[in-house]
Amino acid sequence: MNTVITGSTGRVGANLVKRLCDNGYDVTACMLSNDKDESKLDGMKVRKTYVDILDKDGMKEVIKDSDVVIHAAAVHESSYSEIQEHKFFDINVKGMFNVLEGIRSSGKDTQLICLSSSAVYDVFTAPPTPITEEQRRNPITLYGMTKILVEEQVRQYQLQHGIPSTILRPNYIVAGPEMLYAFNCSVVFDVLNKYSDNSNCQFHKPDEPNAWLEAKSNPEIKSENLCIPKSSEGKAWQWHMTDVRDVIELIERCLENKAAYGKTFNIAGSDVCDWSVLIPYLAEKTGRKVVEVEIPNLWQYSFDQSELKSILDFQSKYDHFAMVDAAIAMSKNEDIGIIQGETLLFE
Repeated sequence: MNTVITGSTGRVGANLVKRLCDNGYDVTACMLSNDKDESKLDGMKVRKTYVDILDKDGMKEVIKDSDVVIHAAAVHESSYSEIQEHKFFDINVKGMFNVLEGIRSSGKDTQLICLSSSAVYDVFTAPPTPITEEQRRNPITLYGMTKILVEEQVRQYQLQHGIPSTILRPNYIVAGPEMLYAFNCSVVFDVLNKYSDNSNCQFHKPDEPNAWLEAKSNPEIKSENLCIPKSSEGKAWQWHMTDVRDVIELIERCLENKAAYGKTFNIAGSDVCDWSVLIPYLAEKTGRKVVEVEIPNLWQYSFDQSELKSILDFQSKYDHFAMVDAAIAMSKNEDIGIIQGETLLFE
């Protein structure tokens, strides 16, 4: 099976290339000629193709003989400072168009697996009830908006040209030491500083706008300390992250699987991360200080993954404790089979 992977040196792409090569797939890895992360693919039996995703004719040439295209190329919010906004938009949106045009013009029944994101819902604005695939998409970031445009292109090409497609919406994929830093005091208060004034956000509290600022004045609130934000009722923040190993497993499950055609799936960890439970575990493992902070800005979200179970008989294997263990192992340069991605605190 001739499988083309865009974004082949990224956090998902590099791990996917490794997995498929190990399992005997014929893999073509797309990358820029000056890709600083090309070395991630050293030693793999992979065909490397140097092409810019904005090169429409170049993408057609790469895709023309493919059986499957896995589109994992994207630019994240953290890259705003590195590239201009229009280039950010072009890579995410026009890049998807070029991939779809490449598949359409090939005249083959090429399968597309598209890596979207939970940013289409936006976990800041989503309700605390489990998010299903039918949840209204309501992004408050440019990244989330580009992902909606990506998804709509995929749907249109499937409808008009019969391209068999699957859209995956992972949330906060961990493939490195992120779990060691994601719960720092600095992260909590950076989030509140950036989003608490937004009336669309779940944790917007117009009646108590300065409560979190008062909490921040606690002398124990140091950037490197771990933080457990709790409401006055004792409810802690809850997140639902995704282990890159589960994402790779799911993508392979979707390959040539007709049950996945035309479907959109959420994917996250096998459990929901309750900060009051996970952070003491992280503190015990790392010897770091934990600070509990009472604030009215409660933030809880999770993802309903019942569609994955009922349609693909797929369940994520890795819980948040396993993600912490993996992060600790990678911080010690232990080989646990994960190719480390660039650290992203938020997409």
